[in-house]
Amino acid sequence: MNIPADMESRFAEFPPELRELVIFEMQAGNAIVAIANGDPAAPCGAHIQLQQAVKPERRRSTNGVVFFERHCAKYFGEFTTAERYFFVIEPPRPSEPIADMDAIRAELVARERASDEARFRDTYY
Repeated sequence: MNIPADMESRFAEFPPELRELVIFEMQAGNAIVAIANGDPAAPCGAHIQLQQAVKPERRRSTNGVVFFERHCAKYFGEFTTAERYFFVIEPPRPSEPIADMDAIRAELVARERASDEARFRDTYY
């Protein structure tokens, strides 16, 4: 586990539960991208941005660490403590593809025609 030298003092400010999570992740091949103040942390706290998502076996609330799965542009999962001053955040997930509205409309029209044929078969024939 190698905490970058320029981040060691900032890393030491974090609660032991969150430091332990980061250490486990770094041993598993993850890395710290940044330690910064600001969203989602309060001005008196900070957050650690990881390079990759946390391993699935650790993506849960346990031992004083609370996990939330968020779906936002800045990050996906967040780990924090009850005080919510310090956070470990995962990178955002890739956005979902934009829906093909022409295909959706075509499917609805086809379903409506099939339904109308079944309903009005005796009326028109």
